[in-house]
Amino acid sequence: MLEHLRILVVDDEPDLCEIVRRVLSRAGAEVLTASGLAGAERLCAEHPKGIDLAITDLKLDDGSGVQVAGTVRATCPDAMIMYMSGLPYFDAAVVELGPEASVIAKPFRATELVDMVRLALVRAGRVAPER
Repeated sequence: MLEHLRILVVDDEPDLCEIVRRVLSRAGAEVLTASGLAGAERLCAEHPKGIDLAITDLKLDDGSGVQVAGTVRATCPDAMIMYMSGLPYFDAAVVELGPEASVIAKPFRATELVDMVRLALVRAGRVAPER
């Protein structure tokens, strides 16, 4: 389902990174994880033009999801970005990200995560909608 995708997951909660990695790996993706902006920058440097999708928390200990998106797009301009957050003001942040932003609220179920990734791929025209 998500074969041939390299996904970067960025969150300062290592357990959440591991859960997301397992879920998306089972769906066929190659998943890299980073615990913050610095780790995301390192992985982007190690995989230039090699990130298809970044899933990042909006608020990180060493930066923000918007900064992660900028880093990813600097090396992978065609990469898709999905934001996640458990913050109470998440709705306001989504408005600032714009109508095209893919977002998922924490906590989420494994099936919800896979469905949101699939929806982001369809919206971006990277895969055909399932029939």
